[in-house]
Amino acid sequence: MKKFSWILTGMGMLLILGGILYPLDVIEKPLFITLLLGGALTMFIGTMFRAYAILRNK
Repeated sequence: MKKFSWILTGMGMLLILGGILYPLDVIEKPLFITLLLGGALTMFIGTMFRAYAILRNK
């Protein structure tokens, strides 16, 4: 379960880093906002899974 949470957090980080393409005029503003919000939400869910897995082991 910890590995799954790290994978989710990594995917969220990649989504947020995809926002770098906005200043380069590669993506439009609505996609930029979707990438940022989706990435933040994915990272949050991954963190919650990781916290649950740690607390479950104690």
